[in-house]
Amino acid sequence: MRKLLALLTLFMAGQAYGQISKAGQAGAKFLSLPYSVRGESMGGAFTAVGDDPSVIFYNPAGTALITQKALYFVAGNWWGNYVSGISYVTPTKKGNLSIFVSGVYVGGIEAYELTSDADIIYKGTIAYMASQVGFGYSTFLTDKFAFGVDLKLIYEGFGGYSTAYSIAMDAGTYYHVGFGDLVIASSFRHFGFDLKPSGTYVRYEYDNGLVENVVSYTSYKLPTVFNLGISGSLYSNSYSRLRGSFEIVHPVDNLEYYVVGLEYSILNMVFIRTGYKIYTNEKEAVNGANGLNFGLGIRYGRFALDYGYYMKGIMPSVNQLSILYNF
Repeated sequence: MRKLLALLTLFMAGQAYGQISKAGQAGAKFLSLPYSVRGESMGGAFTAVGDDPSVIFYNPAGTALITQKALYFVAGNWWGNYVSGISYVTPTKKGNLSIFVSGVYVGGIEAYELTSDADIIYKGTIAYMASQVGFGYSTFLTDKFAFGVDLKLIYEGFGGYSTAYSIAMDAGTYYHVGFGDLVIASSFRHFGFDLKPSGTYVRYEYDNGLVENVVSYTSYKLPTVFNLGISGSLYSNSYSRLRGSFEIVHPVDNLEYYVVGLEYSILNMVFIRTGYKIYTNEKEAVNGANGLNFGLGIRYGRFALDYGYYMKGIMPSVNQLSILYNF
């Protein structure tokens, strides 16, 4: 079993690094939005850090660290788009089970129709909706090594004109190296079937006159991504702790980049977080992707409240809020 998991991890890494990293090579980009306020406040360097239900959106192996039932909810407005997610984890004697759903709603999109006479007709407004829903399993195979996997259904709806579905999986590992609280973790996410919008449309072409061709929509890939992270305490005493995290991220549809994150906790009740993404080629990086992220968190009893503020370069900043409850 251990050899099989090791081979699977190497296979996932090889598959991810073998892809061509160019913008526009994948769709369903709502999957790339952050659904963990704590994680995104650290710049996304969360693969080797997460130990709450929100980690299911980064590394399903991290849910193995959860020792009691927990429910998580996140919501925010992403440049006028509504982004939200829910996850729930319950421990069992044979491993931890989780369910989750997340998605985005974009309303008020103006729709136009091009006729054969080259007229443009206004068709009103439509809405784009997309979501993922899935369930996962994670467990410690040894006292230091955990493995997790989830299976999910992905949906995109294009204002009543077309829909697209896909089935995908996420897999991850979590390894405590035995030196202090140093952890190495990896995840491989959104690996599945291509999405293909339903229906057909009319494509006008000129070939000795106007020709109307009824064609199907083109399929597109999922935004597969491979993460490799390391985290550990940089400083700690009986009152406070400073945790650092570093991560390498290799998406199929963009440049490889690095993430540095910090989380400072006081009495395990108040949390201050920050993170930054470092691109290998700034000129080719997508504008607005850079910028510092910040976050604040408060834990009291069974509840935890987290707030994230993300700077997006030339784009407007983003705010997110999440609530966690431990049963």
